[in-house]
Amino acid sequence: MVRAIEPESTLRHRSVPLRDSITRIPGYPRKLVIFKIPASSYWWVRYFTNSQIFKRTTKTEIKRDALEAAKRFYDDINHRMHGGTPFNGLPAEVNAAEVIPFRKVALLLMEFEQAKVERRQLAKLSYKNIELRMNKLILPFFGAMDILSLNYKVLDEFLQKLSNLEPKLSISTLGNYMGLVRKVLQHAVRYSYIQHIPEFPKVGVEDKPRGWFNVGEYKAITKVSKKLAGKRIEWRFRGEQKDGTYFCAVGEKLGPYDRLIKRFTMTKDLSDLIVFMVNSYIRPTDVRHMQHKHVEVIKREYTYLRLTLPPSKGHSFPITTMPWAVKVYERICRRQAIELGRPVEPGDYVFMPHAKSRDNAIKSLARQFDIVLDITGLKVSNVGEPRSLYSLRHSSIMFRLMFGRTVDTLTLARNARTSPEMIDRFYAAPLQGEMNIGELQSKRRPRPWE
Repeated sequence: MVRAIEPESTLRHRSVPLRDSITRIPGYPRKLVIFKIPASSYWWVRYFTNSQIFKRTTKTEIKRDALEAAKRFYDDINHRMHGGTPFNGLPAEVNAAEVIPFRKVALLLMEFEQAKVERRQLAKLSYKNIELRMNKLILPFFGAMDILSLNYKVLDEFLQKLSNLEPKLSISTLGNYMGLVRKVLQHAVRYSYIQHIPEFPKVGVEDKPRGWFNVGEYKAITKVSKKLAGKRIEWRFRGEQKDGTYFCAVGEKLGPYDRLIKRFTMTKDLSDLIVFMVNSYIRPTDVRHMQHKHVEVIKREYTYLRLTLPPSKGHSFPITTMPWAVKVYERICRRQAIELGRPVEPGDYVFMPHAKSRDNAIKSLARQFDIVLDITGLKVSNVGEPRSLYSLRHSSIMFRLMFGRTVDTLTLARNARTSPEMIDRFYAAPLQGEMNIGELQSKRRPRPWE
């Protein structure tokens, strides 16, 4: 009777190395090898020395990464046997042969960022942007790579790949992607997966000054926002599907080629917000979280509001407003007291207190502001800069630079919760000599002895 020959995988134990997979590491002792076993899809490393066998999984299915892991394992074993410190500064509990994939550290970083959102240290929108960039381009490129294998060459390859995408990414977007990769590597350092961050290729800097409103434009948007308060606005599409245009309509009948997209109700909050932001230097993110407990009215030699807002952009200094912000705030308090049927309380929000959520509140204000810009034709500046709610903060800083007397940049930067460098690079970029002709042509008073 002839007995059939069974496959090797059934004759041998599932932890025995597959013969065809055993690979030696060039330049290292012959007894250092990597191999695969039937019981696992990962590569394993084995090293025989001093009558002892050391074996460990590399936790990777990529042979190239397994070879690098074997080299680290070899160095680590020799360091430990001679009483030295673990290789590469890894703590004793860390498996030196295990490949730590970039994806693992990236997930740890996302958990860290999610916790910041829950602590209100990071906006949900910022987290979503991080998640989008991570999943779209970063993880598909780095995901399976060993975190220890990342070097300048690999990082430069990623940068070149980003640079060749169509449509072209802006310099600032390239910087955001590379910055996120750096954050992952910084997180790897915190967990002692790597000892230091490799050198990064330079992306370059592209400054884009923010759009702002001059005095005439500021008056125009303020006037229109007050006029539209309480009215229903229709966002419509006119024309063919490909060649049509979007526009806002107030109390007009639908034309034969018009299609209604959405209706909005304009609020009094918007007109108050426009004046308040231009007189207080705050960011739109500050508007989202501003409550009455953050606002203190000061009426002494000078009249102003002291805004002690939650930290933003790494700054926590109180903000001192212009006098007109006090009038706007008091008007808001009177209106809310009538609407609520009681005096405002410290926990009430200053803007859009009846909104379903704070995200909904800021989106509603941004949408209303966009409608005002569309009606006034001020969506884009004369030099092609797009405008948004953030342009009101820019206008606030520009007005102080243009009309303020002897306001030094450091004081202005501290009060606006930014840095003198950011003032110079972004906010003050449109500032021209003609705007401060009085300062340029001013003369110093002669001293008594001159």
